[in-house]
Amino acid sequence: MLRVISFVARLIGKAAFRVLAATFLAFFVLENSIAGGLRGILVAPGTDPNSERNREIIERFHLDGNIVERYFSWLTDALQGDLGRSVRGDVPVSDVLLHRVPISLQLMIVATLLALLIGIPAGLAAAVWADRKRGAAVSAGLGLIQSIPLYISPVFLIWVFAVEWQWLPASGWVRISDSFWGNLEHLILPVTALALSEVALVARTVRADVYRVLSEDFIAAARSKGLSRRYILLRHALRPGSLGMLNVLGMNIGNLLSGALLIEIIFGIGGLGRELFESSINRDLPVLLGLVTYGVLVYATVNAVVDMAMYSADPRTRRR
Repeated sequence: MLRVISFVARLIGKAAFRVLAATFLAFFVLENSIAGGLRGILVAPGTDPNSERNREIIERFHLDGNIVERYFSWLTDALQGDLGRSVRGDVPVSDVLLHRVPISLQLMIVATLLALLIGIPAGLAAAVWADRKRGAAVSAGLGLIQSIPLYISPVFLIWVFAVEWQWLPASGWVRISDSFWGNLEHLILPVTALALSEVALVARTVRADVYRVLSEDFIAAARSKGLSRRYILLRHALRPGSLGMLNVLGMNIGNLLSGALLIEIIFGIGGLGRELFESSINRDLPVLLGLVTYGVLVYATVNAVVDMAMYSADPRTRRR
């Protein structure tokens, strides 16, 4: 029990360090990306910084200290749920994100589940048929899918299913709270485009690991007991063969985040991708910092979950 508590404590410590380091770096880069930083945007050049309006702005956005002081002031507020206020419309950044985060999270979660549902069976099939023509065909298909750039597959899907066949909408979004079927209809194309970028990666990782495991002595012992191929594959080979897949998913979460934002922009979905685009154009530094914080939190959380899954699945990890 103490070993588990120590392991979880280390995970939390690593995640906290990642969040602190990444948010400070983002804060530093954003402040130096524009002359004068946030103060240069909010306080009009040539105006008296001691005027009542400017003093109110400086106090509201904590602009009267150096960059380290301002970061820790922002961090203190962020820990209390206050990520600052957008320079567009003077609305809380947390409200801006909360309105759009469910859209982006749904897109990422459903795409990941779809990639696993397709990628794991495809990887198992490629491993079992490794010495046959069918296995070579599956591997070639996976290689072809992996070579397609992320910005090409959405355009192709829109052309085929929305323009030519007119089965699905080419853009827009309907929240699941408004209409389940409307949400599903608008979800299919962007989720498929995003999942395609992950399917081949998952399948090829599973294929390599399961193929290696199938040559181990304990697999030969299981076969000698007369166990069925399906039982051996699912109960004895898949579990140790899934560790590489978990590692890949944890390491690839950054690509999944950026891919989801690109997909949202292409399909005109009002998620974080559009907010990132609009905030970049309008130099809305507080919202950009909030978006970075969201990405870092997702990355740290997913990696912690992956580490815990590997800890549960691999006894060697628990011994270490």
